[in-house]
Amino acid sequence: MKNPSIKKKIIIGYFGTKSVLAKSFIKTYSKKFIFKKFSGDIRNLKKIDIWIKKNNKIKILINFAAITSVQKCEIFKKKAMEVNCNSVINILNLINKSKKNNIKYFLSLSTSHVFERSNLKLKENSKKKPNNYYGKTKLKLENFILKNQNKFKFRIGIGRIFNYYNHGLKKGFFINDIINKLRKNKKTITFHNIDTHRDFISMNDINKALLKMINLKLKNDFNICSSEKIYLPDIINRLNIKYKRKVIFSRNKTNLNLIGSNLKLKNKGW
Repeated sequence: MKNPSIKKKIIIGYFGTKSVLAKSFIKTYSKKFIFKKFSGDIRNLKKIDIWIKKNNKIKILINFAAITSVQKCEIFKKKAMEVNCNSVINILNLINKSKKNNIKYFLSLSTSHVFERSNLKLKENSKKKPNNYYGKTKLKLENFILKNQNKFKFRIGIGRIFNYYNHGLKKGFFINDIINKLRKNKKTITFHNIDTHRDFISMNDINKALLKMINLKLKNDFNICSSEKIYLPDIINRLNIKYKRKVIFSRNKTNLNLIGSNLKLKNKGW
C-alpha cells in the first residue's frame, strides 16, 4: 500500500540542454524534481508539440535556451531574434492552445542587458534601453510576456539574471574572456573601456532564485542579482596575479554601471 504522506515529485521540462545554468540547476535539484529535457532545436515547433504531448505530466517548463553571446547576436541577428524571442513566443502560444498538457508555470530567463546603464541600482521598473542586440531580443520577449500575461491559462515568470561566473573557458562571459586574454603569451595587454562596475551573482544563488520562482510560480519579472557592485579593473588585477602580465587600462571614456536591486525577489523570501 502506498504511503499517502509521500508526495510525488513535480515534473519539470526544460529547453537548452547545453546551457551552463541548466546543467547547474538540474545537478543541484536532481533529487527534488523529475526533469524532462527537450534536446532538439527550440525553433522546431512541430517537434516541441510532439514532445509536450508525449510528456503530458510536465507541470513546469523552464527555458534555458538562448544565444547569450553579445558578439554572436550582433553577427547572426536573424537567428538571435528567432532563438531568443520568436521561438519562445511560439511555444507559449502552442501550450496555451493545447488541451493535452498540465503545464501550470513557464519560467523564461532574461538578462540585465535589457536595461539602460545607470549609476543607480536598477529595479524591475527601471528604464529599459539595451545597448546591444542580445538585450534587444530579450527585451522584445519580456515586453510580450508582460503585455500578454493575462491571456495565458498558465502563469509566466521572467528571471532577469545579471553577471555570473561560468567555470571553464567558454567565450562570451566577462571573467572567462579575461582569463583567455591573460593566458595568451603577451607581456603587455591593453583593456579598453572597462571603467565601470558590474553586479556578479554566484551560480548557487541563481539556483536558489530559480527554485523560489518555480515554487511560488511567481508572475512577471524579477531581478536575480547580488545588488553589490564590483569594479571591473579590480577583477582583472586579481586574475592577473597568476599570469603576471603588464596590464594597461585605456580609460578614454567613463561607462555607466549595471547594478541590480534584488529587493523584489527578497521580499518573496529568497
